[in-house]
Amino acid sequence: MADVAGPEHRGDGRVAIIGGSAEAQELALRLGRDTRLWQSARNRRSGQGVSRSINLRSMAAGASALVIAPHPCDLDSLRLGLRLAEETGLPHVTLARREWQADRRDRWITVRSVQQAAEVIAPATRVLVTLGRPALGQLRALRQAHLLVRQLTRHDDPFPMRHGRYLHGDAPFSVPDEVAMMRRVRIDTVLTCNAGGTGGWPKVAAARRLGMPVVMVARPRITSGPVVRSVAAAIQWLEARTWLDA
Repeated sequence: MADVAGPEHRGDGRVAIIGGSAEAQELALRLGRDTRLWQSARNRRSGQGVSRSINLRSMAAGASALVIAPHPCDLDSLRLGLRLAEETGLPHVTLARREWQADRRDRWITVRSVQQAAEVIAPATRVLVTLGRPALGQLRALRQAHLLVRQLTRHDDPFPMRHGRYLHGDAPFSVPDEVAMMRRVRIDTVLTCNAGGTGGWPKVAAARRLGMPVVMVARPRITSGPVVRSVAAAIQWLEARTWLDA
């Protein structure tokens, strides 16, 4: 998909940002009043796609450019952003930090989807899941595995599967913290998404230290438009198109 509006598209001089990542927050702070930030929520219940699209279109109305920067593993918000760019003709760029890379010390099993992850995890495995509650619906095939699903927001909701529970924790986590937790609750496999960045890395490093396999769900592919890997690069992209003062 090309930027159909081109450099002549001026709008009101503001930049619309689809957020959800730390980079989106940083970009909004650096741009200040020239920003409209829409925060995606990875734990929204299903069935809200129509209202989310309406809210996005309202946020983007009259803007000069769109930066798509949800959490790197938030496929729904990425798709919404790309669809919004296509429907409105807004010049757009996707801001997605670099992925983690495995080295010889890691035991990663890379899969394309949560459903595929459920196919490669052995029965009776004790799995630390850091994909959020929405992923549980795609893990129902793991009837014999014991799932410990990390939650950063405390709640008393019943666990929807036969074996497992929610595991509440307060970020940020350190590698020693993660090692101690995995030993305490007897984790033997980690299921996560390749988010990149420093915030989620300690659990991956802890699995490496313990010689534990990590089932790593690959990020969704960004199928159209330019991609930048840092806030600085996003600002340079905007400045080059004269929507910001250099």
